[in-house]
Amino acid sequence: MTNSSRHVPVLLEETIDLLKIKTGKKYIDATLGGGGHTKKILESGGLVLGIDRDPEALEKVKKDLSEYIKQKKLIVYRGSFENLDTIARENGFGEINGILFDLGMSSDQFESGRGFSFMKDEPLDMRMDPDLGVTAADLANALSQKELFGLFTKLAQVERAREIAGAIVKRRRLAPIKTTRELVKIMESVPVCRRQTNLHPATKVFMALRIAVNNELENLEKALPQACGLLEIGGRLAVISFHQGEDKIVKWFFRQRSVVIPAKEGIYLDRSQVKQFDSPMLTAEVSGMTEVNKEPIMASAKEVQFNPGSRSAKLRVAEKL
Repeated sequence: MTNSSRHVPVLLEETIDLLKIKTGKKYIDATLGGGGHTKKILESGGLVLGIDRDPEALEKVKKDLSEYIKQKKLIVYRGSFENLDTIARENGFGEINGILFDLGMSSDQFESGRGFSFMKDEPLDMRMDPDLGVTAADLANALSQKELFGLFTKLAQVERAREIAGAIVKRRRLAPIKTTRELVKIMESVPVCRRQTNLHPATKVFMALRIAVNNELENLEKALPQACGLLEIGGRLAVISFHQGEDKIVKWFFRQRSVVIPAKEGIYLDRSQVKQFDSPMLTAEVSGMTEVNKEPIMASAKEVQFNPGSRSAKLRVAEKL
């Protein structure tokens, strides 16, 4: 069974090791992508439900991992992880031993012709699911300067966001912005952006538009509690994030679900409950988690050299108690 995808899974060995794969146990890959992590889970003896909303990615995985599908060790499902609980239970994965979110873009998606890369001249689309209604071009042409500024600063901490938003609004008065190259030229025309040498001015703008088009942060916030609910006791949740907004959500969720042991042995309270109540004797039934790694795991220098896309990856793992 060969994998024809050009995408190289990030932090592969670290992720599989921390998920503690057990033969015959069920796992969910909520971001199937090129199938690299799923393939490793299957080779380690796990059963997998792979979810992705990109139909092109699903077709590649169906071809590459067809033998596992025939053996009923892999279920491939088209959908968004915002509906994780429903998808899992409908496919017999109501109680699982582990779940993975790899929130990065795959190399295949950058080559898909849907405008994810500012290095090419393509339609300004950026939809992971082609059935979504709004494209990046729609946002660039419809949002006000104030709304564009807010989107750029909130989602990607874009430097010179006000000037870039103003330049976009000025340019679209002449003609609608339709392609990635047109958008890149707008940013390159802003003098303060041209002076930046360490990072192309389009990098974060494209990231912000992609996040907005696909509702990435909102979907993640919806999915994490569902993932925790699906896990068996001792099951693990692993999340690989690639930018500050994602990592902040994951970190906050894990910390909120982390538990402390008050004075009376065996009684666990959620951190938020501990802040509300003074008595350490109060009992509470909470779906607690403990962080396996207090600090995020980063790619090694060797991996970054081999796979530059891994340089910003952060892996956080928590176990259900």
